[in-house]
Amino acid sequence: MFAGYSAERPVYENVSFSFIGPALIHLKGKNGSGKSTFVELASGYLSPWAGTVLVNGASADDPGSRSRRRVCRSDASLFAQMTARDHIVFACIARDVDPGPEILRATRLGMEPWLGENAGNLSTGNVRKLWYVMNTVGQFDCVVLDEPFNGTDTEGMAYMVEEIRRWAEFKLVVIVTHSLQDLFLEAVTVRLEDLKSQPVDGLDAGSLGAK
Repeated sequence: MFAGYSAERPVYENVSFSFIGPALIHLKGKNGSGKSTFVELASGYLSPWAGTVLVNGASADDPGSRSRRRVCRSDASLFAQMTARDHIVFACIARDVDPGPEILRATRLGMEPWLGENAGNLSTGNVRKLWYVMNTVGQFDCVVLDEPFNGTDTEGMAYMVEEIRRWAEFKLVVIVTHSLQDLFLEAVTVRLEDLKSQPVDGLDAGSLGAK
């Protein structure tokens, strides 16, 4: 695979890799190594110049991949005048998911007092929690989380760690971050600078790869 944003400065050259779940992958790399580019390739919004990015065997930009994949980017994109609860309901409508369990997840993250608040009034931590819930509603096989713990309080982080650990028992979970700070000692760490061919053995609950 060859990919990037400028032909003069490709981010990935002749890269091939596959992650197969269930597994918990910690994808790390120094600034400029391609972490954000990986996220966009996995989401299907960025297409490689040559080669293919696959999610569960289908092209990442195939509409069929959308229902089986979740991507939570590092920067939240919310409507300032729309409540936190309505954001979650909106995400559930888009995925044809019952909002009840997802509102409960937000409550367990410590958001209950702020569900009726407009997003523009939320703290940085509550914005992060809301964005995390919105992008992981319903059932899926593969999830990519870009810096999911930034700005999150201890209570919220503890719930997220527990939930992510449960997901990794049955799904492919890729966490993109500089450091996991010993949160997941069981995670398989992959350095982007060394990314050539990195298979992760496991059942076919979810997969993400490029060639």
